Amino acid sequence: MTSWVMLRQVRCSRLFVLVALMVVFSVGRAAGADPAALAEKVLSAVRAGMPFPVLAGDEPSLDPEGAYAAQKIYADRRLEGKNPDAFKAGLTTEATQRRFGASGPVAGVLFPEGRRDFLPEEPEPGISLKNFGKLMLETEVAFILGESVTKPLKDEAEFRKKVAFLAPAIELPDLAFADMKAMKVTDIIASSVSAKAYLLGRPVPVDAVDPNAVEVVLARDGKEVNRGRGTDALGDQWRAGLWLVNELLRLGWTFDAGDALLTGALGNMVPGEEGRYGADFGPLGNLSFRIIP
Repeated sequence: MTSWVMLRQVRCSRLFVLVALMVVFSVGRAAGADPAALAEKVLSAVRAGMPFPVLAGDEPSLDPEGAYAAQKIYADRRLEGKNPDAFKAGLTTEATQRRFGASGPVAGVLFPEGRRDFLPEEPEPGISLKNFGKLMLETEVAFILGESVTKPLKDEAEFRKKVAFLAPAIELPDLAFADMKAMKVTDIIASSVSAKAYLLGRPVPVDAVDPNAVEVVLARDGKEVNRGRGTDALGDQWRAGLWLVNELLRLGWTFDAGDALLTGALGNMVPGEEGRYGADFGPLGNLSFRIIP
């Protein structure tokens, strides 16, 4: 009887220690990685025209979920009550995931003030380098929703029914961080995946083009700088779009008809340099723009 009591006491003591350690870890983590404080750091840097902060250096406990919590607060504060009309997927290739130490793709919001529409009959949009710390270019396919989405979609077939148009797109992320060597995937997430600006071409009906068959060539001053195809984004455009919608719904966003979903880079992400650019997306259309000082 005595040995049973002693064994029970030992077990209870071990359980108490384990619970205490878990509580201390959880409290310490919550206290060290306050999403609102992290969001304010990102927003302050953006408003001051400074590089995105490297949060991982000050908050080693920050994980992707904590970074997404910070991203949501940052985006809400920056939007100031407005609804985003575009969203983006990032790190949609194994190469970029390895580069930034990610286990999968990431999602973010594109901000309305960064939208530029390309219309052939109007002057080419001019993108100024002075507005970026480190301008990058990505050729992408944009899905334009034909109706609202407020709950998770079960499969790619259901996602297809929600899409009305496809459009050629150039995303213009600002890959400027305070310490590029120390940055981690959590920093990319918290910055809304380095969202800065994006360029949309003229939409075409969704049934007019197979997005997986799209091949794009981006040229600067007539010289090719990037080449990609639709399947570069998670291996399948429809899979990428479905993932993006469901991930953003999980994070607290909903979608309206007309919202654009950019599903990830086709080919490589390349530095933006001064010059005249043309992107040929084949049957999906063309985009041209200038990068100026």
